[in-house]
Amino acid sequence: MLWVVNAVSVAVAVLLFVLAGLWAVVGIRGLRGTLPRNRWIGVRSAETMRSDEAFGVANRIAGPGTLGAGLILALGGIATLAVPSGWSLAFGLVSLIVALVVIGLVSGIGVRAAAAVPVDDDGCSCCSGGDAHGHAADEDPSGPAADCGTSSCGACSLRGVCAGDSAQA
Repeated sequence: MLWVVNAVSVAVAVLLFVLAGLWAVVGIRGLRGTLPRNRWIGVRSAETMRSDEAFGVANRIAGPGTLGAGLILALGGIATLAVPSGWSLAFGLVSLIVALVVIGLVSGIGVRAAAAVPVDDDGCSCCSGGDAHGHAADEDPSGPAADCGTSSCGACSLRGVCAGDSAQA
């Protein structure tokens, strides 16, 4: 029975070390401003994903906490391996929970900082209620979806798709 506890302890410790390494890399790259905007790692929310600057600000703010969470996980992995009893799993679980709470807190702070970054408005709000200046979508014939005749979310990314050449021509 003890060998099962030891095997599970080793597996938990490896998981904690892998997560600690990942969060350390994210924290360091976030602090240095070299973490590119992406969909998988870093602080990701609607506020942070709207621009590279907002993503960078959020991850610079969250970087120290992310490094701290990585340190907590590494210490939890060491404690999981060092304690030879069933308590080793408790150390691993507690360190994971504490690290997740820290990540949640610093991510929230990062999202608030990203929300304070001014929006680089090129006249496109990308949603059906018109532009950021309060004009209705049908009042602005040069709006993001004017070439399609409708205004809907995602229109900025589709700008120019409906105009010009037809795919079937």
